[in-house]
Amino acid sequence: MRKFLHQGDGYQHILMIFLDGLGLGETDPKHNPLALYPDIWPQAGVGPTHPHLACLPLDACLGVAGLPQSATGQTALLAGINAPALLGRHMQGFPSRRLVEMLQEHSIFVRMKTCGKTATFANAYRHPEDESTQARLSVTSHALKASGQPFRSLDQLWRKEALTHDFTNQKLLEKGYDVPLFTPEEAAHILIKLASQYDFTLYEHFLTDLIAHRGTPTEITDHVLLVTRFIRSCVEEALRAELFLIITSDHGNIEASQVKTHTRNPVPLIWLDKKDLTRLPPPADIAGVTPWILKLLDCESV
Repeated sequence: MRKFLHQGDGYQHILMIFLDGLGLGETDPKHNPLALYPDIWPQAGVGPTHPHLACLPLDACLGVAGLPQSATGQTALLAGINAPALLGRHMQGFPSRRLVEMLQEHSIFVRMKTCGKTATFANAYRHPEDESTQARLSVTSHALKASGQPFRSLDQLWRKEALTHDFTNQKLLEKGYDVPLFTPEEAAHILIKLASQYDFTLYEHFLTDLIAHRGTPTEITDHVLLVTRFIRSCVEEALRAELFLIITSDHGNIEASQVKTHTRNPVPLIWLDKKDLTRLPPPADIAGVTPWILKLLDCESV
């Protein structure tokens, strides 16, 4: 496999898959459904067995008491700042005005644009409601919006130029939307092809968190298998495309089937082929992910 390094010692074509609510849990599958598939999913103290995957734990608590939450955790992840410490608490759900201001200034998409790199958010939105000025937008949406880029549409989904957060589109089909049905493997192919056209691509899947909160044990196990198939195919496709793949999260949840809340567990930072990272070692917490990616793309000055 070719090295990812190019002139300037940076990286080309980085894809970050953000899986909401995925932490490092026990090695016992009875308590951690991710442990059923050790080739992809690390557990506490145990890395993935896939020969091309490496992993380190990332602190998601960031020195703030209480359970990590989505709004502050995702802002920390995508803006590269300790959002819960600056806010004085962990914040769930949609970002507050102060968090939006942090994203407007520090979003990874804004910083990529400043340093002249191409960056895109692979997720398709249901037009027009998800773009409405009255709609409450997620952290990832605000992160993209801050850079002035448009949201991807369901038309682009049909053209295989985007994925929805539910990469198969099964949930949208059940709600009556006119969308194609993808297998996890087809969705992975679409995502890798798209990511190969940009310096940086972000894809978000948040059903891991929602199903961990609300699902039955069978629903959780079934969804973990679906996500595993998707990630396995992403790994294999990324290897063939010589694309640098990163997988991470904002807080734990689905790895602890005995509880329905978030956890204080570290989250994994999974990446392809660690021998290329001797110059730029990975971060220790989720607030370090964006600065690390910027350095990988020779954008450390922004």
